[in-house]
Amino acid sequence: MKLKSIRCIEVSPLRKESSVSLIKADDTKQEGLRYSIMFDFDQSKTMEVYEQFLINVVAPLIKDNAIVDIHGHTDIIGDEKYNLRLSVERAKEAQKILERAINKAGRKGVKFEAGGFGEDLNMSPFENNLPEERFYNRTVIIDIINPK
Repeated sequence: MKLKSIRCIEVSPLRKESSVSLIKADDTKQEGLRYSIMFDFDQSKTMEVYEQFLINVVAPLIKDNAIVDIHGHTDIIGDEKYNLRLSVERAKEAQKILERAINKAGRKGVKFEAGGFGEDLNMSPFENNLPEERFYNRTVIIDIINPK
């Protein structure tokens, strides 16, 4: 039997940065940062690569007294109530990872808001018609609003 050699390539995570502008109730504009991480189907445990991303990339950008808004999403496969619970669990998982990292870094006064939208089509980042769109809806979005 003749063996073939297999070449392995390393895949790095996709990274896209964008800024977020939020308008406060008093009409002042506040700049922020937005990041997202993906989850495997029907999972609330963060993939190792995204856990490291949260610890090494996102957490260092959170300053003292920042507000961190985390919201989870799911695709439309499965029971709606189950998906809502899953989206909340995903958001809480990301929050735990970030809290550990910023506590270790000695950050103070950071306020977290975490929740989930489940499969709510009005809130989902993508449509749910194609498998690719459903894949990208298995996400948590993290908005960071640092004080001026």
